[in-house]
Amino acid sequence: MSIPWSEKVTSASVSSPLVAIGGLGGSGTRVFAATLQAAGIALGARINTSLDNLWFTVLFKRAAWSCTAPDAREVTQAADLFVRAMTIGLRDTLTPDERALLQQLRAELPPLGAWQCGARVEDADSLLNSGPADFAASSLWGWKEPNTHIFLPQLAARFPRIRYIHVVRDGLDMAFSNNTWQARHWAHLYGLSQDTDTPLPLHQLRYWTAANRAALDYGAAHMGDRFLIISYEEYCRKPERYWQRLHDFVGLRTLCAPPADLLRPTNIGRSQDHDLSLFPAEALAAARAVQTDVLAFHDP
Repeated sequence: MSIPWSEKVTSASVSSPLVAIGGLGGSGTRVFAATLQAAGIALGARINTSLDNLWFTVLFKRAAWSCTAPDAREVTQAADLFVRAMTIGLRDTLTPDERALLQQLRAELPPLGAWQCGARVEDADSLLNSGPADFAASSLWGWKEPNTHIFLPQLAARFPRIRYIHVVRDGLDMAFSNNTWQARHWAHLYGLSQDTDTPLPLHQLRYWTAANRAALDYGAAHMGDRFLIISYEEYCRKPERYWQRLHDFVGLRTLCAPPADLLRPTNIGRSQDHDLSLFPAEALAAARAVQTDVLAFHDP
């Protein structure tokens, strides 16, 4: 039988994460993850080509939560499992109930199950079998997973010193993005639904507005200088300026150059090729209000 985590290690032996990166899918979060990774911040042992932490994906992008809002205690449990996996490992620390939960999540993933969240059975297996991290206890670590912003209140409460980077891309451009996962699965958390008469771009824009508004409002009210908004478009225009700001926000001791050729902003302005008349005036006004607040927060 596994020894309960609380009996096996003390909270002092588990190093807290330094930074997390989130935003809507397709916002450009990979750029900032690659930049911090190059600066020496460990982002996890199981990441995909977009640098998403797949252990976070397994634990937080749950099929059940895409239908019903999770209880805060469930999110806190997921956060505890995640930080243990990233530091001391889960292999020898799981309680029977925790192991049963992870086995259930594993069974829902391809190829065993049909839940398409970006993770697969082998990612759940690596989570279940995770051992002590191969980085030093004093090392800086964090993660990037766009869906982090969905759980920001619980994560900020669980990790009171964590710094969160929220990446925002132009709302009209994002309305025509092919990356629709979040709007299709998390809209109910913001009181939104998509009926058959609602065009997908309009649903996307409303979701962009509601989700970013929630993140901005929470960060401003509760996180203070631990919350940073990054406008993808502004970063592309002035990467040197905003890399310095990102560096200072995280608290890196040595300023290194960001990876070369990382920015490829080919889709900026894509909404200009679409008919915007499908957006009601109220939807456009709400999105513009969020965009204004993003830029004000971004460059106070």
